[in-house]
Amino acid sequence: MTLSTAAALAKLFGQSLLQPIPFALTFLLPLLFRLIARKYIWLTLPLTALAEVLLNWDSFCYYEARGLALLFTLTQLAAMAVFVWILQAAAKTSR
Repeated sequence: MTLSTAAALAKLFGQSLLQPIPFALTFLLPLLFRLIARKYIWLTLPLTALAEVLLNWDSFCYYEARGLALLFTLTQLAAMAVFVWILQAAAKTSR
C-alpha cells in the first residue's frame, strides 16, 4: 500500500466519522453517558453498533457494499473505544 493510498483511506474514514450521525454516536453519546452514568460508559459501544446496523441496514444487505459498510462500522467502533478509553483515563486522573 502506497502512502497516497493510505492518505486517501484516512481522508475517507475521517469524512465518514465527521458526518452528523456517526459523529454524534461516536463522540457525543460517550460524553453524555459520562455526564449521566459514568459507570455505564462502555454500554455506548454496543448501542452504537446496534444503531449503525439499523441505520445502514441497506448497505449491510447489499452484497457489494457489505464489506465497506462493515469496515466503516468497525473503524467507527475502534475510534469510539479509544475515545471512551481516554475518557475513562481522564476520569481516573481527576479523582
